[in-house]
Amino acid sequence: MSTPWVLNTHGDPLGTLNQFIRTIWEKARLDGLVVAAGDQKEAYLLEDPSQVQEINPFRPVMTANLARLLPETVRAKPDARLGVLLRPCEMRALTEVAERGALRIDRLLTICVDCLGTFPEDEFEWRSARKGSEGGLTSEALQFAHQGGISAYRYRAACQMCVSPGATEADINIGVLGLPVRHTILVSVRDGKLDWQELTDSQADSGLVDRHDAMLARLSERHIRTRERVVEGLAEVLPPDVNALIDQFAACGTCQSCMGVCPICAADAPRIGKDGRLERESVVNWLVSCAGCGMCEQACPNHLPLSIIFTHIKEQIEKELAM
Repeated sequence: MSTPWVLNTHGDPLGTLNQFIRTIWEKARLDGLVVAAGDQKEAYLLEDPSQVQEINPFRPVMTANLARLLPETVRAKPDARLGVLLRPCEMRALTEVAERGALRIDRLLTICVDCLGTFPEDEFEWRSARKGSEGGLTSEALQFAHQGGISAYRYRAACQMCVSPGATEADINIGVLGLPVRHTILVSVRDGKLDWQELTDSQADSGLVDRHDAMLARLSERHIRTRERVVEGLAEVLPPDVNALIDQFAACGTCQSCMGVCPICAADAPRIGKDGRLERESVVNWLVSCAGCGMCEQACPNHLPLSIIFTHIKEQIEKELAM
C-alpha cells in the first residue's frame, strides 16, 4: 500500500525535489542514480549525490526511453545498489522489461515523477531558444501543473494520448499534476525501510490526494477523447488489424528504426518467420506490452503516426483477448 506524504517547496519545486532525491540517495545508501542523459540518447549513471543538483526531472523533452538503456547499466554494476529516475511511461516499460527477464527490478530503487508532457526534439530546441533557456520551459510547465499542464496540442502525439501521465507504480512516486507546486508536491511511497516522517514535511491530507487523483482522471478522459478524434480522422489510413500492420512493416523493408528505440523490443524483439515477415504472435506480444512512450514515432524516418497506429492496434488486440 502506498502512503502519501507532503514536501513544502517554498517556491522552488525543482530545487526541493532535487534535494529530496539527494536525501533519499544518502539515506538509502545508494551507490548511484541512473538518469536520462540530457540530449544524449543514453543512460547516465550519477555516482556522487552532489550531481543530483544538475538534473531536471521536469525537462519537457524525451530523447530515449530509459527502460531500454537500463539493463546494460545495471549489468555493468552487478553489485551496486542503484536508484533510477523515471517518467511514468518509462516505469511502465521497465516493468515489462523486467517481466521478460532483462533485469531484476527488485534490485533497484525506482523513483517516478508525474509527466507534464514533452515536446518533439526540434520544437523543444526552438522553444528553448525563444524562452532564452531550457529552464524557462520547465518553469512554464510547472506554472501550469495545477491545471494539468499547458495546452496539450503543443506536445508529442504520445503525450497528447497518454492515459497514465501520473507516477503510481514506482517505489517512490512524485505527484505534481493538479497541485499548487510552488507550495506543495506529493510523495507516495511503497518503500517502508526509510523514515518518511523524517524525510518529508508531513503526511498528506485527503483533500490534496483527492485533488491529484481528480486531475489524473481528468487528463485520462481528455487524452482518451484525443485518441478517439485522431483515430476517426485517420480511419482511412490506419491498419485495421495486426495482419495489416505486419504488411505495413513488410513495406518498411529492413528499416526497423521503431524497434531499435523500443524498450520492449530491446528485451524481446519480434521474431521473423521463414517467409521473411514478422510473426504475428510475437508482434501481438510486443504491442500488448506497449508503454506508450512514442519513441518509435520519434525515430521513424517516414514520419508515420506510429503512436496512434500502435495504440489503435493494441486496443484491437485487447478486445480480441477479452472475448
